[in-house]
Amino acid sequence: MNPSTPSPSPTLRIGVGVIGLAYLVLGIAGFAVAGSDMGYDPSRTVWVFGVSGLLNIGHTAVGALGLAATHNEGNLRAFGWLSFFAFTGLSAYSILAVTVSPLGNLANVHVANACLYGVTAVLGLLATVVPTRGGTATGHAT
Repeated sequence: MNPSTPSPSPTLRIGVGVIGLAYLVLGIAGFAVAGSDMGYDPSRTVWVFGVSGLLNIGHTAVGALGLAATHNEGNLRAFGWLSFFAFTGLSAYSILAVTVSPLGNLANVHVANACLYGVTAVLGLLATVVPTRGGTATGHAT
């Protein structure tokens, strides 16, 4: 790492690591429970979260990206933006799928999924705007 580049705060690294680990565990557990099944089925859950083949792939990928992003500040910020935009969209889809009709709920999301995705979107945004130890959120000292 370049000495003039501020390092990310340990709290930010730990936070993104915990998000990554949680999604990785959820994705792997989802594969164990549901495999690659698709479509609405209220019995396919891991704890309170609905799982399906599509969600399992997404959760595992987000988990791996989150853990990989903890190595430097640029990756942490990129993961934050990716999480913010992706999970904002997933939150909107989840809310519609849960409230409108189970026929359109091909990913088998539940209310808990919608809440998890909303919280993850907010945490992703926070990961992009939290300042570093030596400068601003963009990493440039003022």
